[in-house]
Amino acid sequence: MRAAFIGKTLDGHYGNGITWTETYGADGQLDYREATRRAVGRWYFRGHVFCTFYDTGQNQVSLNGGCWTAIKTSANCYEFYLAGMNREPPYEDGPLGMDQRWNAQGWRQGEPSTCDERPAV
Repeated sequence: MRAAFIGKTLDGHYGNGITWTETYGADGQLDYREATRRAVGRWYFRGHVFCTFYDTGQNQVSLNGGCWTAIKTSANCYEFYLAGMNREPPYEDGPLGMDQRWNAQGWRQGEPSTCDERPAV
């Protein structure tokens, strides 16, 4: 996932249909955008868990962030499952059942999304 995300921009959508774009800088900085919200913050890994948290400042939209388990489902499609809302383990405070359904799907910008592909098996 480091090679797939870091230094890249992902486009995606949440389960409710809201679209988003997030850039993951090689320096740990991130830039998040939706149609009506924008925030900057930091990303990091804790083992296999990918965490994104946003700065709180005067010009920042109130976004918390969270930690995610990302699963590659096809060549350019990733599903993000909530691992927790804490910045550090244990990641146990996600809503009941959130570990069983994806919260967001994303794909690398500039490459065709493969999120609509069906598994071949």
